[in-house]
Amino acid sequence: MKMKQKFALEKKTFTVLMGLLAVLLLVPSCSTDDKVPDLSDEGTNDWIYKVMTDYYLWNEDVPDKGNLNFSQSPDKFFESLLSDQDGVKYGDGWLTFSRIEKKEEETKAVTAADSYGFEFASYKNGNLYYAWVLYVLPGSPAAEAGLKRGDWIIAVGSETPNVTNTSAFYSGSETTFLLADVVRKGNEVTFYKRRSISIAASRAVEDTPFLKDSVYTINGKKIGYLVYNNFSSGPDDESTAYDDRMKQIFAEFKAENVSEFVLDLRYNQGGLVTCAQLMTSLLAPADALGKTFCIMEHNKKQSKRDEALLLKKNAEIGNANLDLKRIYVLTGGVTASASEAVINCLIPYLTRSNITIIGEKTIGKRVGGNTFGTKEEYGWLLHPITLRIYNADHNADYANGFEPDVKLEELVIGNELLPFGDTGEILLSEALSQITGLKSRSVRTESEGRILLAPSSLERKQTKGLVFESEK
Repeated sequence: MKMKQKFALEKKTFTVLMGLLAVLLLVPSCSTDDKVPDLSDEGTNDWIYKVMTDYYLWNEDVPDKGNLNFSQSPDKFFESLLSDQDGVKYGDGWLTFSRIEKKEEETKAVTAADSYGFEFASYKNGNLYYAWVLYVLPGSPAAEAGLKRGDWIIAVGSETPNVTNTSAFYSGSETTFLLADVVRKGNEVTFYKRRSISIAASRAVEDTPFLKDSVYTINGKKIGYLVYNNFSSGPDDESTAYDDRMKQIFAEFKAENVSEFVLDLRYNQGGLVTCAQLMTSLLAPADALGKTFCIMEHNKKQSKRDEALLLKKNAEIGNANLDLKRIYVLTGGVTASASEAVINCLIPYLTRSNITIIGEKTIGKRVGGNTFGTKEEYGWLLHPITLRIYNADHNADYANGFEPDVKLEELVIGNELLPFGDTGEILLSEALSQITGLKSRSVRTESEGRILLAPSSLERKQTKGLVFESEK
């Protein structure tokens, strides 16, 4: 007889662990001129200090050399240089935007090198974790095993809950996942209907940003929908395959005469500013094309690098501009950076009242960074914040994130995570209701006390995963 597993949800206050690569709004990497570098900690720290005093947005806040310990490890030394202005308050903690990493370390959950190929939120009870699948990447071991959005994984390679480290969900050898359905009654969560699936060993998986695109015809309205998961130009730094695919998708939307649009950025933590420029050019009113997309301003030392990026002209984007008059954006607690830039940079041309945000408050990242160290021999990569990003009106008034116009909490245990594009899915259903005037089709579980996605660890490695735990 299969036993039911019950856990208490005591306060239903949750935290999130996530990596920071995807949160950065990235601009092209920079290099410094050091022909014969001293690779000791002291030499590395000298290089770090030079980078930070030259390029860091808040370089005037960097302590004087005499007040610093150059014999520290480079990561500790880097942290000692950071300004109190670097980051935002998030929940009870502080999310710092600038970061440092060792070159050999990988910082993405769904990596190109080694992954089962799915993203998840994980519920923690005691010392055990349970994974709630948010999406599955096509062509991955997870997809081949039949794993799908909304599944719960309660054990790996076992018939009883056993995961004490979430890395077991990311990668590993051929194994089994124990799945279960979940029901919540009040403060109690029960896992039932257990079944096992076999999954192949983790391997290289393409982290495509395109998770779903659809067109709906409802009440005579043509509505486009796109789940866009990260602002990447292609599978590698040299490729424009994803940019090309974006233009193709929007050309298809235009061919369908789409006049209303739902942009799903709920899990999108950011990426390349050039991809945000392209996305905004495809969405903006036609008469905005060729005008200012954003203004990027550096510190006083680097003011000569200040520049304005323009919205692409229609001919540059395959004549795929949708000439929208309003837009609906789906957001989550980790929506950040380039995602927020798209919203902010549409405001001068659509006005804020014609941008309906549905979901949760975004992070509030109004700055961008460069990467230093890719061409140097030092064993570290630096990702300091180097610029502030404004829209065409020179506004960036979202330091505390964009508040949703319609607040909806998706990751409440008891909600059903329907497939992306399903018209009954919580966030999409609300957007379609806003557009058409029809009643939302979604069924939602109300939280007793708020459930948040909140970055709680800046040291987390090998994850951009969303991890929440009950507060004890």
